[in-house]
Amino acid sequence: MTLLAGSIEELFRRLPVALYRSAPDGRLLAANPALASLLGYDSIADLMDNLENVEEAHVDVSRRELWLNRISETGEVHDFETELVRRDGSTIWVQDIARAVFDAAGSLLYAEGVLIDVSEMVRAKKARDEFVATVSHELRNPISVLLGLAQELSEGYESFDDDDRKGIVDVIARQADDASWIIEDLLVAYREDMSRLAISTQDFDVTDELRRVLEGIDHPVEVRIGPEAGRVVADPRRTRQILRNLVSNALRYGGKDVIVETRREGSSLHVMVRDSGPPLDAGEAERIFEPFERGSGLLDTRSVGLGLSVARKLSGLMNGYLLYEHDGEYSSFILTLPAAP
Repeated sequence: MTLLAGSIEELFRRLPVALYRSAPDGRLLAANPALASLLGYDSIADLMDNLENVEEAHVDVSRRELWLNRISETGEVHDFETELVRRDGSTIWVQDIARAVFDAAGSLLYAEGVLIDVSEMVRAKKARDEFVATVSHELRNPISVLLGLAQELSEGYESFDDDDRKGIVDVIARQADDASWIIEDLLVAYREDMSRLAISTQDFDVTDELRRVLEGIDHPVEVRIGPEAGRVVADPRRTRQILRNLVSNALRYGGKDVIVETRREGSSLHVMVRDSGPPLDAGEAERIFEPFERGSGLLDTRSVGLGLSVARKLSGLMNGYLLYEHDGEYSSFILTLPAAP
């Protein structure tokens, strides 16, 4: 390792930001303790002994090549982001800010710079981009149908009879309802103060809300209503929102057989949305209730990943709860609400 003279060397070592000096061939000429710590090494000596070439720390070596070409041509790089491998195999995203030092003939001697950990920022950006893409996808489907049917009805109104017009209007209404619930889920998911969310509890029959959820669904869903299982004290609209999310989740990701069953136990009423799909992977039973999370075994990644999170939040606001279980045959999402006296 090249030693820097006097106070400059001491400043180099003591600065809390990750500093480096590297040769064009990839040799690490100098480093400070902050760089060693950033990359997961115990000391500068540990880093220098184990990292023979800085290319080894790059997840994508082409990024190092791009960085080298850029600093050779312009003499500096700013806001250059790249992914590095730490000693334990984990990865981090860093922002590289560096300048080049050339000899009298104009050849690159070395580059010196600073690395800033921007992993959280990169992850947030990726999550934002994925969120925008998935929301756009989910909203585009019902909105495309709405626009198409509305335009067809507007341009060819006289060519349709009353039954045709009613059928088109019914489809428009269902698609508009789908879009409105997607937006409602977003509003619930992003509300910081859940205590201020409008909840209006009353005594009602949960099967009425279930019937409304199932009205526009083409896939067969078996409904089993247990004895005395129906009336709850909750918010009917929010209960419908929960049931819509649970049924949609089962139809999208579950097995071909979907069953909704109600059962009363004491002062509680359970609504179980069951499907014949495989169980969740170990450790996922709680993670899937977090915003933007989906089961790792799911092939369809177009969902925003808010439905289960929203459903659990709403159930808690109505003095209920929502959990997942698998009985060896069926996956079940069980909504529990206070039963009416």
